[in-house]
Amino acid sequence: MPLSITLLRHARSEANDANVWSGQGDAPLSEAGRAQARLVAERLRQRSFDLVVSSDLQRARDTVTASGHAIETDSRLREIDLGEWEGRSFDDVAKDHPDLLAAIRAGEAVRPGVSGESMQEFEERAWDAVLSIARDVGEGSVLISTHGGFIDAVVGRLIGRTGRRTYPIATNSSLTEIRLSSIGDEEPRFRLQTFNDATHLGWDHGFLGRMRSEGKPVIGMVRHGVTVANRERRIQGQTCWGLAPEGFDQAAALAAHYGHVDEVWASPIRRATETAGAFAAPAIRFDDDLKEMSFGTWEGLLYDDLIASSDPDVRRVFHDLEDLPRGGAERFVDVSARMRAFLERSASGTGRRVVAVSHGAAIKSLLADIHGRGNDINLDVSVSRNTGVSHFVVTDQGPWLADWSVAPHLEDAAVHSA
Repeated sequence: MPLSITLLRHARSEANDANVWSGQGDAPLSEAGRAQARLVAERLRQRSFDLVVSSDLQRARDTVTASGHAIETDSRLREIDLGEWEGRSFDDVAKDHPDLLAAIRAGEAVRPGVSGESMQEFEERAWDAVLSIARDVGEGSVLISTHGGFIDAVVGRLIGRTGRRTYPIATNSSLTEIRLSSIGDEEPRFRLQTFNDATHLGWDHGFLGRMRSEGKPVIGMVRHGVTVANRERRIQGQTCWGLAPEGFDQAAALAAHYGHVDEVWASPIRRATETAGAFAAPAIRFDDDLKEMSFGTWEGLLYDDLIASSDPDVRRVFHDLEDLPRGGAERFVDVSARMRAFLERSASGTGRRVVAVSHGAAIKSLLADIHGRGNDINLDVSVSRNTGVSHFVVTDQGPWLADWSVAPHLEDAAVHSA
């Protein structure tokens, strides 16, 4: 059985409400935070965990207590030590220490508040704590109630960091999941499965809601519903496989949960168009740039058979991470380029609710492009779940990822994901 770790960011605290720096100070939940904690607790009560462990700070501990699970505490899961900045307002620190803030944001190994932890020290502490818990549990499911900075450190290690910010601090009470898994004969490693799922608060909460309210272009990239080929672990690429009956159920469940949409785009490949058909919209707009990667002569092959084959390009792609044309067809970077072109071409800054139905490798290639990654992102990020939604925001500084593979509708026992 594989290991899954769900990272829960604490609900909103009084320090969050006051817009002050909050690291290892023990700020309690605010009234809004207590309401958020009740909502996420309802969701967590439906899940079973082999271990539930929390930062010993009360805002993290109190967020998870309502879930009804037995809880252990661990001081290694605390937020970053902010030194002399603890409890000071964001505005005051920005006014008094602009150079230090700029150095931190540039990735320099400096200490916030003079005596705090550097980001490098904090990231190592966070990652070591996750690995230690993973070793202790071995397999199964773990819930960690922690802090925004701690989750940011883990996600940054997996997604990667560019010279600019490309994803937000996780929303209060949101869920982020990492899973220990392997591809082919590689050693098991953690991959990001879900990031920043706060849908128990609604689809327009936190960073995503703020971007829409500010009129920023936002597109929800939806992976198509499950197909028979997905179940068989068969490579589809641009082959025209339709949805399995369960895939239609997934699409209908997503459309009902997501609610109103103003615009629907879709890859013209059948499994994507059938998924898009579940959304109530005036019309579906098709775009070839949303197509899945073309796998050429590999299309239709079982994945396990391909990995075990004697084709030398298979090992170079999946083991050595060379970005070669798959089956003589497309490279990962080729797909990234057309997905980025679609995002920039189709986005309109009106705060509209827009979804685009595409494919697993295609959506991941867009994530890779935004974060300055290539084919190697497959080491650190899992493909989106069938009918999972990943929201991308277009800003003046470039695209951001708002969340990844969010699929609350699949938590219904009657609807399963691939």
